Amino acid sequence: MNIIKYQKKKQGRYVIELEGGVEIETYEDLILKYDLLIKKDLSLEILQKIEEENVVYDVYFVALKYLKTKMRSIYEIRNYLLKQEYSSELISSTIDLLRDQGYLDDFVYAKAFLHDRIALSLDGPLKIQEEFEKLEITSEQKKTILPQYTEELERERIEKIIIKQVHTNHSKSNYSLKQKIFHNLVTLGYHTFLIEEQLSLVLQGDDEEEAIYQKEYQKLYRKLSRKYSGKELEYQIRQKLFQKGFRKQGDL
Repeated sequence: MNIIKYQKKKQGRYVIELEGGVEIETYEDLILKYDLLIKKDLSLEILQKIEEENVVYDVYFVALKYLKTKMRSIYEIRNYLLKQEYSSELISSTIDLLRDQGYLDDFVYAKAFLHDRIALSLDGPLKIQEEFEKLEITSEQKKTILPQYTEELERERIEKIIIKQVHTNHSKSNYSLKQKIFHNLVTLGYHTFLIEEQLSLVLQGDDEEEAIYQKEYQKLYRKLSRKYSGKELEYQIRQKLFQKGFRKQGDL
């Protein structure tokens, strides 16, 4: 079949118009591969080969477009292409090609991922390790990269979070504040032994605890004395204080 004309489109694609008004869409690389600019003729055999190879290029450019928005892991690329309903064989060959071309590198990805999480989030090393496992980062890569999140760095970050929590929770007792901060830090992925160590160093002492207790006591007294008096008032105050986490001897 004779080629009448070419019409260029985006991403290296061309529409080839054949005699009889037939049109096919393909890639510049395939036009050059089969010398179509020179031959000006397209046999049925070559047409079939182009149609088969078009799918390979389609998968490649879909993956490449997905990679342009941000760095991706091999796991993310594979899942994305599976959702586009491409075959596993095509996906694997595309991933191999992207790796050969330097577009995919899980080691580089994991290093960048760790750096971003340290710089842009409060995540601890255990949470990052969990993310690595989801992304199928290999054990060897994890062993090399995760130690960059040093114990010293972890301590510093825990301390900063504790100090910030203390400054924004002036009315809580040591007990309730410690429980809240501990749970928060565990959820963020920090080691429990470091959390406990920093909590014991940072949390306010007995004098500050007593001052907070007295302040909350007076606040509750003013509020509850409108409704209660005598022993019932004292009972209600101490019950509320207990609910707030104060474990002062003599409560209730």
